[in-house]
Amino acid sequence: MTRLKKVLNDVKMTQKDLAIKSDIGEYKISLLCSGKATNIHLATAKKICDVLNCTLDQAFGDVIAR
Repeated sequence: MTRLKKVLNDVKMTQKDLAIKSDIGEYKISLLCSGKATNIHLATAKKICDVLNCTLDQAFGDVIAR
């Protein structure tokens, strides 16, 4: 499980909710949650973290560490 998926579960938010609130496509959110996409623009990551009220490390630490 990716850190992003864990944070989503912790805040009880669906990928679709995150996509809508962050104005990021559901497909991109799905790829990030599954770990299939590991490249992400910093601005996109920050938008996601703002919606989830978490740090970049909490949501993407597993991607950054690679």
